[in-house]
Amino acid sequence: MLFISCEQTVLTESVVEPDNSTSIAFDTIQTFTEKPSGPKEARRLGQNNPASDFTATGLFVPPNTELTVYVEQLEPGSGVPRLLIGSYSRYLARWNPRSVDLTAGVQTISGDDLGGLLFIRYNANDASPLATGKIRIEFRQGHLPVPYYVLGKTSNAQWQTMLDTWTEAPDVILENSTNMIVASRSKALEYRTENQEELLQSLEEVSRAEYAISGIDNSSPQHATNVHKILLTETDRPDTYMAATFYRTWYHRNTMNFVLTVDAFRNNGWGPWHELGHMHQQGAWRWSTLGEVTVNIYSLAAERKMGISPSRLTRDGVWTRVMAYLDKPETEKDFNASTTNVFVRLAMFQQLWLAFGDNFYHRLHKETREQQVSLTTDAQKMRYFMLKACTISGKNLTTFFRKWGFKVDESVYLEIAALGLLAPNEDLTKKTDDPNWAN
Repeated sequence: MLFISCEQTVLTESVVEPDNSTSIAFDTIQTFTEKPSGPKEARRLGQNNPASDFTATGLFVPPNTELTVYVEQLEPGSGVPRLLIGSYSRYLARWNPRSVDLTAGVQTISGDDLGGLLFIRYNANDASPLATGKIRIEFRQGHLPVPYYVLGKTSNAQWQTMLDTWTEAPDVILENSTNMIVASRSKALEYRTENQEELLQSLEEVSRAEYAISGIDNSSPQHATNVHKILLTETDRPDTYMAATFYRTWYHRNTMNFVLTVDAFRNNGWGPWHELGHMHQQGAWRWSTLGEVTVNIYSLAAERKMGISPSRLTRDGVWTRVMAYLDKPETEKDFNASTTNVFVRLAMFQQLWLAFGDNFYHRLHKETREQQVSLTTDAQKMRYFMLKACTISGKNLTTFFRKWGFKVDESVYLEIAALGLLAPNEDLTKKTDDPNWAN
């Protein structure tokens, strides 16, 4: 279940056109509820990367400007509310935001030569079983509004008025129930004629598809949606294309069309789908050679959700390389070798999906969350995955793994044999999603 942490309550500035359809306003009094931290949520979900555990205010502070706020504690909690100044990875000059602890009462925060967007991080202490706190913050002086599009609240006409009226901020924010986008004002102006509602709906569809393949179905607290959104931010870092790490994904300005245009995101959005996928990878079965492999389980789920067919594996001719690899003598195959292409490795995971469907990955993710295993070595993680794959599918997959060149201790294959499962009634290594290959 997603928690709404920002309640907009007091309108302090508005621009109203005669028909009121382009009325815009920003709030100087906002209410925030305490949440579990991003790392705590990542541990619950078994994920490597914490999501973006902070909330946009729709405000920014200019450089060299003092900011004055008034903080009121409405409900007690275990965490310390923090004001974040700046957005993760937006600027090399401030790669991580400046963090200021907030205390009850009036507080003046000194300016610096960077300024930045304002976010609130209000997370419970990780040792606390519950997040119960609630605060109200009044932004009194030093802040200015940014163009801030919220799906289901903001209209395209209002967005246009914001872009034309609130011109001081160098950045803008767009938001839906699962994500935040931070982009430069120049990119927002470049793509202002896009349908922002459709764009944010598409982004939400992709995010929901990636949650779905992860078995996030809200059937229990363990399988509930992450309470935090995932940030997609433009970056001014020149030596980058797209990337993901703790608390964010980021994109070079020349790739922002894949984030900010409906056609590119829906029909050619593998890049952002992939980066969002990094935020869902589970560490228990992501051994060292799979960083850029299992991430694309989620990209493929997004691709299916967007109705794109055939799959990228088919479009890029990967299956030809797969079959050439599989035709090698067993002694010449090593799944984890640096010479084994990442998309060839991905095909192994796709074959399991082709054989056993979405339910295979639903159960793999769910059982990993439920068991909360702590594994550190590649050998431990490979063993875990191989045994899970067999118990979840109900099949002895020894031949499948041997054909794929899984070089593990022979004891793992003995453990699989001890499960007493039958082998599949077909050769799973022959399965493809390419109609030109006989399956």
